[in-house]
Amino acid sequence: MSETESVDLTRVDGERKHLEGLLKDRINFYLVFASVFMVGLSRIDNDKVRVAALAAIMIVSLLIGLAVLRTHLLVRKALAEIKTDKQHPYYRYQKAVTFPGNANNILVSVPFILTIFFLGVTIFYFCRSFVH
Repeated sequence: MSETESVDLTRVDGERKHLEGLLKDRINFYLVFASVFMVGLSRIDNDKVRVAALAAIMIVSLLIGLAVLRTHLLVRKALAEIKTDKQHPYYRYQKAVTFPGNANNILVSVPFILTIFFLGVTIFYFCRSFVH
């Protein structure tokens, strides 16, 4: 490996750290946001207002999910580049720990799972309040 490649990997490693911090912050924000929304939703007594709130949260949830996914893809790209250096600690750690695969892959699915949940609940309350 030449000196310029080493410098490039140092830059990539720094960017990876930044991106992983951003990913962590976005996932944490999403979890707090979804939790606060669920508490607020439980206090709404009007089904029509509940449907409007659920539709809004579903859209916001999807948008945050897309932001999380994009950041995850950037982290994955940086990690793939770092793994080309067999001396890098991440390369060794990743080889040594195989379970549960890449934890980021699991975390990135959370906003999409909850978006689907919000869609289902929106449909339920819509049918309950507008179809009957």
